[in-house]
Amino acid sequence: MRELPLDDLPAHSPWPARLLGREDWTERPGLGGTGVDVYDEVYGKLLGLAREDPGLDFRDVQRAANHHAEESPVPVSRAEQLYLADVDEKQELQDEALVASLAGTLSGGETVVSLGCGWGYELGVLADAYPDCEFVGGDPAANGVALGRELLGDRDRIRFGHFDFRDDRWDLLEDALAEADDVVLFTQGSLTALPSVRDVVAETLTDYLDDVRAGVHLEHVYELHPEDTLLGQLRMEYANLRNYNDDLLTSLRATGGIDVTSVTYDVVGGNPLHPLSEIVWEPA
Repeated sequence: MRELPLDDLPAHSPWPARLLGREDWTERPGLGGTGVDVYDEVYGKLLGLAREDPGLDFRDVQRAANHHAEESPVPVSRAEQLYLADVDEKQELQDEALVASLAGTLSGGETVVSLGCGWGYELGVLADAYPDCEFVGGDPAANGVALGRELLGDRDRIRFGHFDFRDDRWDLLEDALAEADDVVLFTQGSLTALPSVRDVVAETLTDYLDDVRAGVHLEHVYELHPEDTLLGQLRMEYANLRNYNDDLLTSLRATGGIDVTSVTYDVVGGNPLHPLSEIVWEPA
């Protein structure tokens, strides 16, 4: 991994030219909120790959997907510094951030409920890192749930089910709370495509605050982008153009019963214009 000056980012990403209107790009409106059917199609292809070769484990499938999507080197970010990395190295950086995000919260015996987990790659990584914990993952994409069960269903500490943030009741979480005494909520990049999370936090999440111990979010946090740097401005414009939410941290801090205990900006950016930041909270 080597440092990448911001001036050189346009050579490795099409997004600066798109954001500055220098590229004739026709996909502008409606990019945010990518439909479940799009993800379901992607997961369906990966499910077919997994069934064609039963010898593949969850890391093999993720690596195949990564190399299909990108060629090395790729731009990444950490702590507002840009780098060029190999595709596999990028995944390692993301895995490290994933495991570290829960390091201060898990001590053993907890059940982690991952909301909007896709096909569950993160659950496999976390289960390896935290062998004394159990993991529940939910997603609205049926092929994502099926792929997770195909690759990780033989592990007695991981299970999958249907989940959608937009539902009035979160049955997946309610079932986990009925079975476990110590539940930690987790999300990674799953809240991004919601144009706003205010109602999700204020009207649904709050119903479960008496029963969960903590929440950890490894998410894209718009409010943390600095307005006085070029990189920060590019990041805000990227989120605006794609209609991603800009109110996650604001919603958590404004909601009674939630105490945000730590916030860390840009722990890793697989897309350097859309980095993941870490938020940890506890019921107040």
